[in-house]
Amino acid sequence: MPAPGPCEHLRREHELIEQVLGGLDLLKRYRTGERPLPEAPISGAIEFFSAFVERCHDRKEEEGLFPALERLRIPGGDPLATLRMQHSEERRLLEALRAASPPRRDGGETLAALDAYSGLLRRHIAVENGVILPLAERMLSAEEGARVESAFGRIEERTLGADGRAVSLALAGAVTHACVTAVAGSAQAPSKVVARQVMRPRPPVAAPDESLARAAELMESLGSREVPVVAGRRLVGILTRSDMEPHRGHYEWTTVGTAMTAEPVTVSPDTPATQVAQLLLERGFNGVPVTVDGELLGMIACRDVLRVLA
Repeated sequence: MPAPGPCEHLRREHELIEQVLGGLDLLKRYRTGERPLPEAPISGAIEFFSAFVERCHDRKEEEGLFPALERLRIPGGDPLATLRMQHSEERRLLEALRAASPPRRDGGETLAALDAYSGLLRRHIAVENGVILPLAERMLSAEEGARVESAFGRIEERTLGADGRAVSLALAGAVTHACVTAVAGSAQAPSKVVARQVMRPRPPVAAPDESLARAAELMESLGSREVPVVAGRRLVGILTRSDMEPHRGHYEWTTVGTAMTAEPVTVSPDTPATQVAQLLLERGFNGVPVTVDGELLGMIACRDVLRVLA
């Protein structure tokens, strides 16, 4: 069975990076020529990109995953060479972004540097999520995957220190929260956008008596890390990949109800989108259900609310 550990590890980090990029998109969208570009979220984002993306995340790929795949001789050319070149270009663009900060005059130079860096970073993540990580899951054995995951731990300890990951997670949340807060205080902010306009209605669900194997297949088909759990028409829990981890190897005979988080946090259809975004960021949730009187109406992921606000 392919080892999902290191690939899921990188996917989660990609989601964290995209969360910060989504917050910056939101900030750029609601900035006007009369309003200066806020310095705090920009400087915080640069620190996050420098400390977490450049010094830790990219190193995990270059020193952990890529060498393991090279030993297995990837068919169809050498996509890893392109990814390494993109890492080098990301570092160059990040240096240009540092040089253009703090924002001066109208912030145009900073925005141009930010657009160039974030655009390349998004393209890089898309290739890895769409091509490299699925390939790695097919090619790496459980033993090889465990070695890569172990290498990730050593790299994280070396680059971030004992508490560095928690600090990076907190910094990512603070940056995105600062962007949302800046927009919420803007005269142009979409204050009337509410959860019912953001949510994905009638989302696929799992039942408490279904197996984790079926839930895992559902998450994979949706490209999601969580799925609501419904009995009848009522929401009774939410199942995340983290909930499933303790039961790995036993998915076929473990039920969803055994692993799920019961009584999850929910929002109403009329909750302002900015409040939903702040809830997701402050609580570290990937998604939140929208309910009325216990009945599930939809789901909202962090990327959904940031995309709609932007």
